Amino acid sequence: MQNEKKISAMAEAIVSAAELEAEHMREEAQHEESEALAECRREAGESVEKRVAAAQAEARAKEEKRVVTASFDGRRELLRFRESCAQEVFAEVKERAKRTAESADYPQLLCSLLKRALSAMSGVSRAVVRLRPEDMAHADALRAAVPGVELDFEEGDFLLGGLIVECPELSRLADLSFDSALDDLEGRFSEVTGFNMEG
Repeated sequence: MQNEKKISAMAEAIVSAAELEAEHMREEAQHEESEALAECRREAGESVEKRVAAAQAEARAKEEKRVVTASFDGRRELLRFRESCAQEVFAEVKERAKRTAESADYPQLLCSLLKRALSAMSGVSRAVVRLRPEDMAHADALRAAVPGVELDFEEGDFLLGGLIVECPELSRLADLSFDSALDDLEGRFSEVTGFNMEG
C-alpha cells in the first residue's frame, strides 16, 4: 500500500513537472511568436517606408528633369527668336545703309564723317582715306571739305558705305565705315535691343 502511495506521488510529481515544463514551453513559444511578429511588422514597416521614400525620390527626380528640360526648351526657343530678330534687324540696318549711300545727302555725310575722323587726330597734315570704289567720285568734295589736310585716296574692302581714315605719321586710324558700325551692332545686340539670355 505504501508503494502505491509512493508511485502515485511520483506520478503526480512527474505529471506536475511535465505540466510546468509544458506551460513554460508554451510561454516561450508565445514570446518567440510575438517577437517574430513584431520583427515582421517592423521589417514590413521599414520596407513600406523605403518604398515610399524611393517613390518620392523618383518623382522628385522626374519633376526636376521635366523642369530642366522645359527650361532648356525655353532657352532654345528664346535663342531662335533672338536669332530671328537679329536677322531682321541687321537686314533692315543694311537696307537703310544702302538707301543712305544712294541718297543725295550721302556726299555731305561723307564730308561730315571725314571731319569727325580728322578732329580725333590732332595735328594731322596728311591722311589716307579709304572709300568704296563707287564712292571714289566724291574725292574732290572730300578734299575741299578739309583744305588744310593733304588727302590720298584708296579703295577700301568694305561694302556698305562710309569711310576709313588713316594717319601713318600719327599711327592713328578711324574706321567710320557702315560695315564696322554693323559689326559693332552685332557684337552689342543684346545690350542694344535689351535681350537678356540669363535665365
